[in-house]
Amino acid sequence: MKGSKGLSQREGATLGASLRGAIERFIESFPALDMDFMQDPKNGELVCDVGVTIQPQHDCPLVGLWRLDSLEASYGAAGFLSGNIHTVNTLALYGGLQAESPERRCERTGVVFRQTYNLPWEAVRKNDNSRNLFNEKDVYQQNKTFQQELKSVRQVFQTQANTVSYGVRDEFRVSGAAMNEMTNFMDDMVSKIDSATVNCLII
Repeated sequence: MKGSKGLSQREGATLGASLRGAIERFIESFPALDMDFMQDPKNGELVCDVGVTIQPQHDCPLVGLWRLDSLEASYGAAGFLSGNIHTVNTLALYGGLQAESPERRCERTGVVFRQTYNLPWEAVRKNDNSRNLFNEKDVYQQNKTFQQELKSVRQVFQTQANTVSYGVRDEFRVSGAAMNEMTNFMDDMVSKIDSATVNCLII
């Protein structure tokens, strides 16, 4: 659901507490959804994206990057299929990865899909998540739309992007049952990084 990330993020002392808080905030933000009905297997399969954001906390702005060799090892250990690698510009060893889970493994674990990516793109990504900053027709005509977008992008890079830290995110597409299990056992399986703020979100 478009926009649900911002309405469900919640920081917590632990990842489990953060996830429980994110679920509570999601339910508060969308009271029309009958979560009990949606999580009943008789009515179909509820699938949610559960994301963990690691945000650097430092006096100097930092940019977080995923190492692709480590990501591939993690995905392989979890049994995911061969996925799509997205490098960061010309950095061959850093970027993001996304892959589906094999059907049989998905049935056992409730994990459907995983994507891991870096957040610096958020500085210039449009509200509709499109990647293109400018329309070619607007650039050619040098029209008002192009001038407004150019001014906006310049402002981001000159006054905002260089003063803000950008972290990384790991998202799992899971069944409702798997999400509930994660709230109970996440703290036993994952260690918090002391030098970063970690929060969860539900999509």
